[in-house]
Amino acid sequence: MSYPIKIKVRPQKTIRFPGICVNCAQPAAEMMPLRKRLGRVTRTINVPLCRDCHRELNRQSGDEERLGKIGRLAAGAVFVLGAALVLLLTPGEISLLLRLLVALALGSMLAQLALLLAQRAQVKAALPEKQAIRQSARVITFSWRATTFEFVNQTFVERFEAMNESLLMDA
Repeated sequence: MSYPIKIKVRPQKTIRFPGICVNCAQPAAEMMPLRKRLGRVTRTINVPLCRDCHRELNRQSGDEERLGKIGRLAAGAVFVLGAALVLLLTPGEISLLLRLLVALALGSMLAQLALLLAQRAQVKAALPEKQAIRQSARVITFSWRATTFEFVNQTFVERFEAMNESLLMDA
């Protein structure tokens, strides 16, 4: 079960979190960044994690490692192929420097796209424990004056609400 909480907080202001893990409610020593993008604005907020959950979050399964290596290899191949095609297919009357710049730009964009697709596949291939930690907290939405969180751990929610009682809003 998830618990949405909306608090008054402006950008660049500090949010107080309890000193327990957002996933398992053990004493927290590390942080996990939560990112939410709305339009051109990205908000990043760090929530507390215990050492065990942090270690699990940073551990990669065999599938994740394999997909990361394949993604980097594919990105390199797509870059070289895209750049070579642009160099070969553009007319010779255009200066070599301009052709090279266009080839490098297109190759870079295609390589970024290949890396993005590989990263999405890596996220889907994560172990269930890692996915549970990632889903234990998230930013639902934010504005210039408020941020809405969603937490899974009830103990964390109770302590978070107690610490930020004056900032709570109706979710």
